[in-house]
Amino acid sequence: MKVTSVHRPEHTALVGLLRELRLKTGLTQGVVAEKLGIAQTGISDVEIGVRGVDYLLVRDLCQIYGLSVADFDALLKKRLLNEKIEPALRIKRKDSKKRL
Repeated sequence: MKVTSVHRPEHTALVGLLRELRLKTGLTQGVVAEKLGIAQTGISDVEIGVRGVDYLLVRDLCQIYGLSVADFDALLKKRLLNEKIEPALRIKRKDSKKRL
C-alpha cells in the first residue's frame, strides 16, 4: 500500500507550522477559510492533519499570513532539522449523524 503524504512524519511539522503561523497572525480558522473561499472545517482538517496540503494552498496561506513561500520553506526546513518528528496521530471526526 502506498503511503500518502498525510502519513509522513514531515506532514505533522508542516501542518503544525501552518497552525502556528495562523495563531501568530491572530486569525481564526473561520477568517482564514473565508479568505480562501472554503469552509472552516477545511482549515481545521488541514491543521489536524486529516487533509493533504498542496503547494497552491501553502502559497495562499503564506500570502494571508504575510510570509513569502521562500520564508515559509526556510522555517519548515529549520523545524525539520531541529525537531524529532513523530508520525501524526490519526484523528477521526465524530460524525454527528448516524449513517444508515
